[in-house]
Amino acid sequence: MTIVFNDDDLLASYRQQRTILRVFLAVTVLYAVICVALLLFYMSLPYKDPAQIWPKVIVCTLSCIYVIFAYVFMGIKFHRARRYYKLISYFSVGMKQVNNSIFLRYAQPELRDGVDFYVLIFSEWNKKKSEYMDRKIYCDKEKPLPEFTKGDEVRYLTQGNVILEYEIIGHNEEFSQTESDEKRA
Repeated sequence: MTIVFNDDDLLASYRQQRTILRVFLAVTVLYAVICVALLLFYMSLPYKDPAQIWPKVIVCTLSCIYVIFAYVFMGIKFHRARRYYKLISYFSVGMKQVNNSIFLRYAQPELRDGVDFYVLIFSEWNKKKSEYMDRKIYCDKEKPLPEFTKGDEVRYLTQGNVILEYEIIGHNEEFSQTESDEKRA
């Protein structure tokens, strides 16, 4: 079977999340040090000195830049890295499911739980309804897209509809022709 995720991915995403957090903390400490230095400079100036405006302007400008940086860096970059880490960490404890299905097509990529995914549509036999049903399986966009063709019979391991492992076990030419005939009708 072709393995999509392994233990190195979990460690790499943890390191990425921690690196982002360390950069943010370093910028925050630098911002605080500059603010304290400007406050001390401001307090050392004589009363009604014309240079008193410059520490105020610099602190206001730095504060605006810091708030924008914090929102973008923590609100987008760290948030997405944290979501990706949580997704991968659930793979080790979540319930997994093995299925054999027939691949139909690729769909438009989606953003799910803060992580970008390719969408693979499989046709799966439903025992209760006694018919084939379409099922969306998600494949991480940071991983190579599996190269399936229409009608490939695929055995795959999923956790929360995210593909973890897969292998092509055959090809069903009749199924792919039947599907195209139904679409024409």
